[in-house]
Amino acid sequence: MKITTITNLEFGKMVQAASQKLNQRAEFINSLNVFPVPDGDTGTNMSLSMASGAKYEREETSTKVGDLASALAKGLLMGARGNSGVILSQIFRGFSKAVADKESLTANDLAAALAAGAQTAYKAVMKPTEGTILTVIRKAAGAGKEAVKTTDDICEVMDAVVTAAEAALKSTPDLLPVLKQVGVVDSGGQGLTFVLEAFSDSLSGKVDESQDYVPDDAEMDSMIDAAHHQSVQGQLDPNDIKYGYCTEIMVRIGDGKLVDHKFDYDTFYEYLARLGDSLLVINDDEIVKVHVHTEHPGDVMTWGQRFGALIKV
Repeated sequence: MKITTITNLEFGKMVQAASQKLNQRAEFINSLNVFPVPDGDTGTNMSLSMASGAKYEREETSTKVGDLASALAKGLLMGARGNSGVILSQIFRGFSKAVADKESLTANDLAAALAAGAQTAYKAVMKPTEGTILTVIRKAAGAGKEAVKTTDDICEVMDAVVTAAEAALKSTPDLLPVLKQVGVVDSGGQGLTFVLEAFSDSLSGKVDESQDYVPDDAEMDSMIDAAHHQSVQGQLDPNDIKYGYCTEIMVRIGDGKLVDHKFDYDTFYEYLARLGDSLLVINDDEIVKVHVHTEHPGDVMTWGQRFGALIKV
């Protein structure tokens, strides 16, 4: 079946299929989680993040794919959890900006949007590490750009994207020694590969549309509680973890102790970079979200309050 255009209907089905697949495979992804810290929650975090994005997308009434992509990105920003969830949100932030105002998407549009997503994700990370979700999106996007040189069939383009993502995922242990140490692929990369596979399956009609998955708040809470389990994390030495607190805050910009209207990203970022590692700072015009591994979570929260009101910790 040849598809040359993604309409609002197809895009919505793609997003819901991705949310469904991440929910179904969350525990498997959790079991792979060893980098950047072996806390066993990547699958839960990515599933919850995508579920939030899917909820916003589903509630958007516009028929423009550009508006639906913007809603998806907003939902991912608001619901992003953990390192991989935040990076996933940045992939779709870049994606959404590339398709802004578009009624529908061609194969070229889709390939360009994936490339923009990869670029945005790399820029969001303080020290980009290969062998992670970043490698997978970069390789997948590159394959998409190559594929559109010879076809306008979106299904064929997505086949190329998925094939490249799977190959990149398989190579992650060769790029990141900690993965090879315990014999797993990167958990965030696996989650993203599931997302891309779901997109492809949705477009080719392989997804059961009656199984759309958008959890309510109670289901999300139960997923968080269920995230504790034993897996390959037991093979790693916790003493190797330099910063013990995975800290996340969300700030509504404005009326802070340092700024009252305009957000200065560089000033905000540079101070936090001194407090730990795995730093991610993402924002739109209203909200800034921080993910960082640190020994000083209180300092992170205090800094956030200088720019606005803490709305989630």
